[in-house]
Amino acid sequence: MAVTKTARTIQASTSVSAGATQNGTEIDLSAALGMAITARITNGGTGPTIGCTAIVEVRESGSGNWRTWAQATAPVTANAVTDFAWDVPASVIRVRVTFTGHTGQAVTVEAIGHELTTI
Repeated sequence: MAVTKTARTIQASTSVSAGATQNGTEIDLSAALGMAITARITNGGTGPTIGCTAIVEVRESGSGNWRTWAQATAPVTANAVTDFAWDVPASVIRVRVTFTGHTGQAVTVEAIGHELTTI
């Protein structure tokens, strides 16, 4: 049985200034069998006062309201590189990752998905 998996960029690596919010690309999973998501938050030489939170958000269609599926907050340690991972089931229609909540310093964020396309 052939398995097809597709790598998806949800958020390319980018710096997010203190107090700003970065929404990743919305991924349509309506025809997928699920997705594993990994998010990375990297602090600079001076860590933020409050750590950045990565929020996995889901919605039912392209026009529905986003709802929190899962979230995690990175530490405030200088130069910390923090990875988070979540499994998104086949029942989810659309997903994205939002990074927000950090204060004091910019952080670098990124998120990638491993989509299970077919079995």
